[in-house]
Amino acid sequence: MDIKDIDSLELQLENELRQIKNSDDLEKFRIKYLARKGELNDFFEKLKTLEVNDKRIFGPRLNELKKNIENVFNQVKNSFSNDSCDNFFDYTIPGVKQEIGSLHPTTLTARHILKVFSSYGFEIVEENEVESEYYNFDSLNVEKDHPARDMWDTFWLDKKYVLPIGSKKDEFKSKNLLLRTHTSPVQMRYMEKNNPPFRMVAPGKVFRYEATDARHEFQLHQLEGLIVGDDISLDNFKSIITDMIREIVGQKDLKVRLRPSYFPFVSPGLEVDVECFKCHGKSKDGKCSLCSNSGWIELMGAGMVHPNLYKSAKWDKYNYQGFAFGMGIERFAMLKYQIPDIRWFNSGDLRFSKQF
Repeated sequence: MDIKDIDSLELQLENELRQIKNSDDLEKFRIKYLARKGELNDFFEKLKTLEVNDKRIFGPRLNELKKNIENVFNQVKNSFSNDSCDNFFDYTIPGVKQEIGSLHPTTLTARHILKVFSSYGFEIVEENEVESEYYNFDSLNVEKDHPARDMWDTFWLDKKYVLPIGSKKDEFKSKNLLLRTHTSPVQMRYMEKNNPPFRMVAPGKVFRYEATDARHEFQLHQLEGLIVGDDISLDNFKSIITDMIREIVGQKDLKVRLRPSYFPFVSPGLEVDVECFKCHGKSKDGKCSLCSNSGWIELMGAGMVHPNLYKSAKWDKYNYQGFAFGMGIERFAMLKYQIPDIRWFNSGDLRFSKQF
């Protein structure tokens, strides 16, 4: 072995590294020179047969050569791994569709409804789902022994296990607790803290202990609305609520009707119905599950605020006028998306929710 042989090998390695154009050429270079049976290793095998003095001369030179070539090899390798041409990505190839989540139709409908109400100047107010008997019934003109309490089948709670989030320690200590049956308690709490005139809506989840069918669920989402001022009438209510329903549903010619009804906290009371989108009152087999063949879908209860509620709010002036209304958000979603069964909303079936 001569020092010129090592210099010649180094020159040869450098020339071949310059000619490498792709990853395949680089792998061939590695096998030829840097692998265990490569040419560079042959020099190290010859080194073992040399005299001690020769080893001291050729050993460091070979080690320096190997280190330099390996550094250059790794640099070239890294350049290929970062080279867009060597790792070409064809942007014309159709991609793989990623599975992503979607908003539930109840959420979509609630957001749309609130957007409409906000555009009409309504303030959005929320409160706890756990409520006291006073705010759920007593303050709303529903006396303890009044038959109207049977209108709401209530989930009563053991108060020692329940404390609403954000409530004060003693607020519910001596009161009967329940899962609110409507969001009307939010209105009363708001009336205690605010003076007219105002417009507000209270969206939220409510609970009723009742049998389920195509139109009824024991857990649903509701939105209560309230307008109070010095000169509010049923004409105002009819005009506002008809325009809003049509805007929410997206049907300018939707038929809306008002009919007399009873609710303890309003006088007079009204029901607001819209035409059944499923059968339009013309069910051929007489078995429309959505409207029970009446041709109309009950959408909300409403009416002029009962004067006793103003007293419950402890207002100094009782001659205000206002109207209140309560609507089921799922009912609106059924109308907007033409969903024939309310039970689908809580079914957990992804085939249903992914459609929206």
